[in-house]
Amino acid sequence: MPTTPCGVPLPFTAAATSWAGSSSQATTTIPSLTNCNKPLTIPKVQLMTEKAASRTGLAFNLDVNDGGGITNPAGVARPPIKTGIASLPEGLTINPSLGAGLDTCSEAEFARETQATEPGSGCPPTSKIGKVIAEGVLGLAEPLQGGLYLATPHANPFGTLLAVYMVARSPRRGLILKSEGKLEPDPRTGRLVATFDDLPRLLYTHFSLSLREGQRSTLLSPPTCGSYFAGLDISSWAQPSVFTHDVSVFGIDHGIDGGPCPSGGAPPFHPGLLAGSISPAPGAYTPFFLQMTRGDSEQEITSYSASFPPGLLGKIAGVATCPDEAIAAAAHRSGAEEQASPSCPGSSSIGHTMAGFGTGGTLAWAPGGLYLAGPYHGSPLSVVAVDAATIGPFDLGTVVVRQAVRVDPRSAQVSLDAAGSDPIPHILGGIPLHLRDIRVYVDRPGFMVNPTSCDPMQVSSRLGGAGADPFDAGDDVGADSSQRYQVIGCSALGFRPALTLRLSGSVRHAGHPKLTAVYKPGRGANLQAVSVTLPPSVFLAQEHIDEVCTRVQFRAGNCPPGSVYGKAKAVTPLLETPLEGSVYLRSSKNTIPDLVADLHGRGIEIEVPGRIDTSRGGIRANFESLPDAPVTSFTMTLFGGKRGLITNAGNPCHDRRRGNARFIAQSNLTAVTHPRMLAKCKGGRKSKQGGKKGRRRK
Repeated sequence: MPTTPCGVPLPFTAAATSWAGSSSQATTTIPSLTNCNKPLTIPKVQLMTEKAASRTGLAFNLDVNDGGGITNPAGVARPPIKTGIASLPEGLTINPSLGAGLDTCSEAEFARETQATEPGSGCPPTSKIGKVIAEGVLGLAEPLQGGLYLATPHANPFGTLLAVYMVARSPRRGLILKSEGKLEPDPRTGRLVATFDDLPRLLYTHFSLSLREGQRSTLLSPPTCGSYFAGLDISSWAQPSVFTHDVSVFGIDHGIDGGPCPSGGAPPFHPGLLAGSISPAPGAYTPFFLQMTRGDSEQEITSYSASFPPGLLGKIAGVATCPDEAIAAAAHRSGAEEQASPSCPGSSSIGHTMAGFGTGGTLAWAPGGLYLAGPYHGSPLSVVAVDAATIGPFDLGTVVVRQAVRVDPRSAQVSLDAAGSDPIPHILGGIPLHLRDIRVYVDRPGFMVNPTSCDPMQVSSRLGGAGADPFDAGDDVGADSSQRYQVIGCSALGFRPALTLRLSGSVRHAGHPKLTAVYKPGRGANLQAVSVTLPPSVFLAQEHIDEVCTRVQFRAGNCPPGSVYGKAKAVTPLLETPLEGSVYLRSSKNTIPDLVADLHGRGIEIEVPGRIDTSRGGIRANFESLPDAPVTSFTMTLFGGKRGLITNAGNPCHDRRRGNARFIAQSNLTAVTHPRMLAKCKGGRKSKQGGKKGRRRK
């Protein structure tokens, strides 16, 4: 075969030995070969679809014009192909769904492939991703047939993520064609370049390779219509350093569903949302489910955030946080390492995730863990999803997406903030992920608790879209979606609140005692609002109002010390430690400044404002729109003495004075009580509480 480089004289030696034992040898030089330095080829690349952003196979055909040199003695046979490099167009990428259910072929299994090997005794059939046919081999009418097999990632001759083995044989003729090829995806765009080097020195007239299509297709077509060009560079064994270049063109003429081509600019983006508590019972501890999706023809997902109904809260008492060091290390681990030994401790786990990648009805799924984490981007808490990006045999590493948890200080409503969160990667290892489905299961036992309000509410999400260019963050957009949320059966909760009022210190007439109010909910719904009126004999000591915190100062956390007039503490089963803080007088639109408790605990801030006025001659404090959150007790203490805000017009040790308290539950049940003003009197004697019991109303 003409495998010697062109232009080089060919030495020829002949030797002969007679029967008599004499021998002779002659040497001559054959003129150098000409017109053999380049193979003539006619390549053609064709997709199995004309639809944009769709699953597709690929047919590659190569006609070698040998001038009839194999079968015609008067023709010129071209030298065998040594190297073939196919450059696929940008936009034609690996389908991530390919890996689901796919096996690989090891180097040892590939080595067992011979001309007499039975199919399946070398590379396993489950690793096959295409067919190979070589026709006209050495002028034979019988073709060589076989397959293209996925090589084991990183354990192949190239040490790469993507590599393939090509095997075609003719057992009857004792011929086999074997070759190794590497696939190199562009890390930014996913564009593929396939290289086969040191191809067998076999002459053939036609070569075809087809990649499989269907639900687990090998490739995804470009996302927009138009003409696309695939390049083929070929060199021969006669002159390996000289390449010929040919181009094949194919077109995308329809949209993803066979409709019109996508219009110019960014694709549409209308993500879907499904969310809800597993149990609809109010106040129940229950798992929570959240699913966010997009269509094949829509923009890629780059980020997501969510806003949950007021009262849907997490019990973080007893839940550890995943250390920052573990989160940082997770991003550098392989998916196999993460699956074998999760980076975050189990004590910080609050659920799990599932991410679906690919197109069409069959996706590849990657599981992950959901963990509670500490402060992040200015928020006191965060959640982190740690997903092992292993899809079949492909290990693309570990994806870490951490999101800041915001807690509204007025309503305690919880939200995940995209602005304070990590972006969702669009491409890993040169493989565009095509994330289609995000599922979040918050299923740690006793973690999520339902609201106690049966009012219609909603779960809202905002997904970030990739815009017209998935690789340019500058044109990303956002789209909102929502899901109705409502618990049922609130009337069965009951509502039996209790309030205790106690004076201490200077309880004499004209004194300025300390006032302590203690609220306990009993069993039932959470508190929505309360209005407390003190007995008419208790007056506001306006002369003691020194400084008042402005709203600007309050928002900045910079209230002057003189605006502090008490302290407050809320004990909740959701936290290990109470929420505690100072009680301020804050500027108000009303005549009298508002009384505001500024509570803090585990980095969470809750604001409890009260409007002060008078009713039936007594001082009244109105606390409205309270958070729908369970509390064991709430205690507010107002200072006495020189900082005291109230003064006595009588002596509570002798007078049976009562206040009035009206409570409204989150379930809209109401209750009214008439707590007596207790006081610690001289000699250790205490005033006694008496009078009518509280009554509950609907």
